[in-house]
Amino acid sequence: MAHRLLFASIHSYIDPSSGAALATRELLELLAARGWDCRVLTCGVLDYQNETPLEDVLAAIDRPARRVGAALSRGGEAEVFDLELNGVRVTLLPTAYSRAERAPSPREAAIFLDLSDQVLDRFQPEILLTYGGHPACRTLMIRARAKGTKVAFHLHNFGYNDRRAFEDVDAIIFPSEYSRRYYARKVGLDGAVIPDPIRLDKVIAENREPNYVTFINPQPDKGAAVFARIALELGRRRPEIPLLVVEGRGKSDALAGLSVDLSGLANLHRMANTPDPRDFYRVSRVVLMPSLWRESLGRVPIEAMANGIPVLASDRGALPETLGDAGFILTIPERCTPSSGVVPTAQEIAPWVAIIEKLWDDAEFEADHSRQALAEVERWGFDRLARQYEEFFLSVCAGRASGPVAQST
Repeated sequence: MAHRLLFASIHSYIDPSSGAALATRELLELLAARGWDCRVLTCGVLDYQNETPLEDVLAAIDRPARRVGAALSRGGEAEVFDLELNGVRVTLLPTAYSRAERAPSPREAAIFLDLSDQVLDRFQPEILLTYGGHPACRTLMIRARAKGTKVAFHLHNFGYNDRRAFEDVDAIIFPSEYSRRYYARKVGLDGAVIPDPIRLDKVIAENREPNYVTFINPQPDKGAAVFARIALELGRRRPEIPLLVVEGRGKSDALAGLSVDLSGLANLHRMANTPDPRDFYRVSRVVLMPSLWRESLGRVPIEAMANGIPVLASDRGALPETLGDAGFILTIPERCTPSSGVVPTAQEIAPWVAIIEKLWDDAEFEADHSRQALAEVERWGFDRLARQYEEFFLSVCAGRASGPVAQST
């Protein structure tokens, strides 16, 4: 009999703007391909900066989704979307608003919990996988454990400040050792370290024509101010090196709000947000990740390495751990933070510019770092990660996984 896993959260399973949602989809599809029975129940909460209808996200997936009425325990029904994605049955509860600040409403949360109770009773999953700090998620974990379901919490970010939020969790998954150590120090949490699964076959571009120094998702926390200074210096020193800004949650016009003027750079190009990362990896020769935020893993560097693209990254968060023996880890002044808007000086980003120039000018140097990237990304081999996740979930089912509380803080 197949093992049964339910992923349930207020955060939408199909949100293409959320690294946590992307990792969850790839994990469940990985398990489904290995014979697990995986199902999903989530709301319509998205990570987009602007309100975005769930219907628009569904349309981009290009999979048939049925609108159906789901009967509620106390009478009446709720309209949900029902679809199957690569062997995983998915039920989505639309919310009036898509942004987490306003969704779900108390009524929507009550409907979500009603439907959760029903799927827990019918599907009888061995494991509930979840994430999110909304009170409905906490109630969901309590009810699942009361029904004999083990609860695994995938801790993707650094937004949790109280260990009591994990009182009804059987085990925690951290995406990096940096993340685990951070929470061990901060609130005394512990758990397993397993990198997020990434379908590398979906991000490796064919017929590559590498030409650009690429910066993805120009947001303050991703280092837009650092990129701006790098762009200015390259425009002054090496205007023949083309730069590409790929929009994500952040738009390229956000660069206009910085304290430096990039409008005169003839070598600065823009690519609109795209659901297929191969569109920009196909034309990227170097990828920049000058994050100012504590990255819990770093999806972009992994995808870039899978394409043999050298990565220049900051030393914030887990990025050194993610790059391992590949790429270049560089320091950014501490005064440069997502909220400060401080643009570093030319001298402070000189090491970044020097490495870009050497990659451009020294073919052997570039080829060597391309080979290192391809070797390092083997850590994200699907079979390897599949075994780690299966072993983890089976240990949770058997009660062998260590609890979420660290032995010492």
